Amino acid sequence: MIEADAHMLAERMKTDFPSVREPTDPIWRASPAAKVIDCVLSLRKPYKSVVEPRVKAFVARHPDVTACAALQQLIMSYPSPVEFHAQELSMKSSGKASALVGVLDYLVDIQRRFDGHTEDERLSAWARWARPGDYLMLDVNGFKLAGFQYLRMLFGAETTKPDVHILRYVESVLGRPVAGHPSKEVQAVYAIERAGELLGQSVRSIDVAIWERGSGQQVSS
Repeated sequence: MIEADAHMLAERMKTDFPSVREPTDPIWRASPAAKVIDCVLSLRKPYKSVVEPRVKAFVARHPDVTACAALQQLIMSYPSPVEFHAQELSMKSSGKASALVGVLDYLVDIQRRFDGHTEDERLSAWARWARPGDYLMLDVNGFKLAGFQYLRMLFGAETTKPDVHILRYVESVLGRPVAGHPSKEVQAVYAIERAGELLGQSVRSIDVAIWERGSGQQVSS
């Protein structure tokens, strides 16, 4: 089924996206700490109006906070993660505050498994090694498959995040429901990855192209 779906997607993508460009938005080149903040804030929030300005403001105020452990320490300097979230990210959300801590804890721990002189190198190795279903290992409330996949993408994995725009596109091509069914969403991820392989294109670039069309926003700048 995944192979058949991948071929259907590849055929449509050749028409819809005859050429895709590598993402050039600054977040793809940002520090690990900035990427984690971006990922957690982006869950169910408008990117350009809500997420991007908050990440940029945080980076400008804390140019020295680049590592996940450094961000952990900064959060712990506040009375609570919720207070950090309110003061540093101008957002009152206990759910996102908790998710940020949980994701940081996971990344600080898991990168110990991989070799690399820098945190970027270790997390890049993790992102390519991980698989979609590994999001269950985080056990972070509210941080599910789409968030986990976006995190992997930010650290260099050639994969896709099954958000609302990606899933709508897949549904339109395959002609059947996908969203809301965890196993089908994972299958959609693998099908898009395979479609990218068939086309010889970057899956991250395909993801961005689909997202831009679905959202009406442009990520690359």
